Amino acid sequence: MSFLTPWFLAGLALIAGPIIAHLIRRVTRERQQFSAMRFMSESPPRLSKRSRIQHPLLLALRCLIVALLAAGFARPFLRTEVPLLAAGGTPQSVVAVLDDSASMRRTGLWPAARQKITDLAASLKAGDQFVLFAASVGVTELISREQWLQTPVTDRAGLVRAVLAAREPGWGPTPLDSAIETSVLQWEQMAEATDSTARKKLVVVSDFAAGARISGLAGLPWPRNCEVTLEQLTPTNPANAGLQWLGWSQETLPVVTGNVPPPKAVARVRVVRSAGTAASALRLQLHDARSDRAIGQPQDITLPAGGAQIALVPIPANAPDGPLRLELTGDAEPFDNSLWLVRPAPREISLVYYGAHAGNDLKHARFYLERAVAGWKDPVVKFRAADDPATAAAAAASGQNEFAIVATPLGPDRVAALRTRLTAGGFALVLLNDPAMVATAAALAGEGGWTAAAPMLAASGTQPHALLGKIDFQHPLFAPFADPHYSNFAAIHFWAPQSLTLPATSQAVVVARFDDNSPAVVEVTVGQGRVVVWGGEWSTAAGQWVTSTKFVPWLQSLFERSVGGAARTSVAEVGDTARLVTGAAQWRAALVAGAPYVNTAPTQPGVYELTEGGATRLVAVQVPAAESNIAPLPMDDFEKLGVPLNGKIGSAVVDADRAPKPPPGTQTATVLEGRQRLWRWLLVTAAALLALESVFSYVLARRASVPAPAAN
Repeated sequence: MSFLTPWFLAGLALIAGPIIAHLIRRVTRERQQFSAMRFMSESPPRLSKRSRIQHPLLLALRCLIVALLAAGFARPFLRTEVPLLAAGGTPQSVVAVLDDSASMRRTGLWPAARQKITDLAASLKAGDQFVLFAASVGVTELISREQWLQTPVTDRAGLVRAVLAAREPGWGPTPLDSAIETSVLQWEQMAEATDSTARKKLVVVSDFAAGARISGLAGLPWPRNCEVTLEQLTPTNPANAGLQWLGWSQETLPVVTGNVPPPKAVARVRVVRSAGTAASALRLQLHDARSDRAIGQPQDITLPAGGAQIALVPIPANAPDGPLRLELTGDAEPFDNSLWLVRPAPREISLVYYGAHAGNDLKHARFYLERAVAGWKDPVVKFRAADDPATAAAAAASGQNEFAIVATPLGPDRVAALRTRLTAGGFALVLLNDPAMVATAAALAGEGGWTAAAPMLAASGTQPHALLGKIDFQHPLFAPFADPHYSNFAAIHFWAPQSLTLPATSQAVVVARFDDNSPAVVEVTVGQGRVVVWGGEWSTAAGQWVTSTKFVPWLQSLFERSVGGAARTSVAEVGDTARLVTGAAQWRAALVAGAPYVNTAPTQPGVYELTEGGATRLVAVQVPAAESNIAPLPMDDFEKLGVPLNGKIGSAVVDADRAPKPPPGTQTATVLEGRQRLWRWLLVTAAALLALESVFSYVLARRASVPAPAAN
């Protein structure tokens, strides 16, 4: 037994007070009064060798009370350490993180992980709290604190076994930093239901592969009285080779013989092999994803241990147009040996030009439009004249999207037909190359009161010109130039601008103005479509716009907007499918017959039908490339990030008011006394004895006050 404030033990000297009080006999128990006593003076009580203690039990009770008070204020504690998992001792708040990422699919890892969690749960005491998280595609709570506490103590181990028996590793990445951060937040919730001094323990069960994400642990505030234990698992087979997607290659493979048609496309992939892997033959083979039929010839890969190689895989001309699967054979761990290939279908748009202008006429927009869109990959623009019946029939048969370029006044019939397409979602661009074009623009917009008005021109040299003086860079038409590096339009002169005057009731949005504040670019919503009005002709005779570096990017943005926005990738990794969508979307497994659409993103690799905004397209979801990096993660990295391994908090995250932790295996006197709190029991006992002493004294006083019976 030791004392934190032993100087309070000097209070034991106060025990002498009750002893002296009981030795002094102030009055006799029985008194007999007679007449002669009035002539005698009363003498005070005095001690003598013959004095006897009155009421020894009451004296012992009072001495014990004084001793308990002195010992309580001295704050006693036992020098023996309190074990972390002592039965009936300080309760624990235990959080376990189970890594169920794709790399945990390697042989031998998952059974060992389940056994670790089961053994941990079995070692907990009745008063301990327990929460189990799984870390893969996000952090999933497998066993909550409420579920653990509501389960009978004898059934808790069975609860853990039942939860883990029905679970297999996922296909996502390893977000250990997110899982550990969630565990720290869980401790705060546990503290509300238990003593704040409860031992906080975090156990992470993982293979701790180098592809795991731990960067988010930097600067994480760790609470006091916590400990992190890392349970690293070792696979049965430490070797692995993986396949990673790089994209579709723009390279053209040489044709071996003249009889072999060129490939449809070329896939670019990376083959990686872990260090220490025994030499084995690796081979790439292409398959039809729907029938699993092998396509083309296999491709042998020679790769040393710890190396990586980029391979170009041609898609044969006879390959189906649907999804494909590329498989890597010769590896004992198949979890990362397949890639799903989806060739994005190019979006096509038919550019319909309204105007009797020749394709080689430098004075009109057709000449510059045809050359600006030549060779585009997405969208693929096919130019046609509105008056050419042959191209019109072909475009209608192919179902191409139409974008109207109006460079001549239209009659009522054409305006009505074009407005029908606009209402259904079409786009049109009207060039005000003549004051008469203002009436056509107003008719397509469905508004009245539009009038032609020429902007004021400032003299510059020998030729007057206008500039774009005010541009709304938040509008989609000019959003690509919002960056200050690209927002300067001052060098683009317009020598033949044509502005207009809009009525106050117009719904048109002025996107850009000339330097005299007159409208230069206007957009009007017509049903689900748009009409864009440009104030002038597109030619070198009308200005410098068609020869500027901003002309083609502006057209690209405009035409992409008409087909649903900028081109989006069709390949993503598990856990990163958000990059495939821009809003609400539905997913369906494309290779599973009758699979329903769901609102949740896929959590395993494969080919999916993605429906968004009324359009459906095929996308491929791959195993995260980082999961192929199975080299062991250095445990020193956790200590450098400030993780309190074995209860030791790194210096990078120690708070200023946090007392330093004692060396492992020892406890300071303050910590031991704070955990045991024996003084509380001493004071409670002293208070109870004090109440008993009061009752005892009252009873004795009542007996002494009863008068003796008179003598006969």
